[in-house]
Amino acid sequence: MPPITFGPRAFDAELVIFDKDGTLIDFAHLWGAKTAAGVEALVQALDATERRATLRADLYALLGYDPEHARFDRHSPVLTAPMPKLYTLAAAALYRHGWGWLEAELLVERTFAPAMLAAFDPTMLRPTADLPALFGALHAAGVHLAVITSDDRGPTLTTLAWLGIAEQVRFVAGADDPYAHKPAPDAVWAACAELGVAPAATAYVGDSTTDMLTAQRAGVGLRVAVCTGLMAAGTLAPHAHVVLDSVAAIRVDTPLG
Repeated sequence: MPPITFGPRAFDAELVIFDKDGTLIDFAHLWGAKTAAGVEALVQALDATERRATLRADLYALLGYDPEHARFDRHSPVLTAPMPKLYTLAAAALYRHGWGWLEAELLVERTFAPAMLAAFDPTMLRPTADLPALFGALHAAGVHLAVITSDDRGPTLTTLAWLGIAEQVRFVAGADDPYAHKPAPDAVWAACAELGVAPAATAYVGDSTTDMLTAQRAGVGLRVAVCTGLMAAGTLAPHAHVVLDSVAAIRVDTPLG
């Protein structure tokens, strides 16, 4: 198996695990649209017209998104929280504005959640690199590939298919799969166990400190941070073995001769 280079760092990876949003695709473009769709669907479904503006502002504040400038706060829960926790935040906003908790949860289930899931089509995906070429090269070199994400499994599988890399990915874990959510290491260990690879022979690639903490807790051999998400290199560097501009800096070293 040829060595893989992650920017300046060579590593004999038998398995490379990727985060999805912010790592493989542009985070803000996709999740800005999904967040806005969820918030607007919830607000427009309410009879309390006079409270809509205040509730809308509160929802966006809780989710850490500025719709006017299409910008997420770098600590936004949308970056790393699994979908059920985002639903709980939306219900909490309703509760703060006078709705009963059960009613709030039902409203979120009926409006916010399906709107976020429905706001999704291929035009919203902006890959961070030539992913078919990268995944094809890694797969041809005998490297196992996995994706672990805070998004749900269904949208993740659809995304991988639209990106043209579904055939190369051997393991997928989403927020609604039976693993503890990041930064718990459970999904990483499950990927390693299913593919027969030790964590020490695994590289984990992500765009957040949560990804790096997940990788550290799992004991992977190489923690790779990329700057295509919302966190700067200086924030990521203390938690990673190497920081790259994007996954485009990952290469398969082809032997000469």
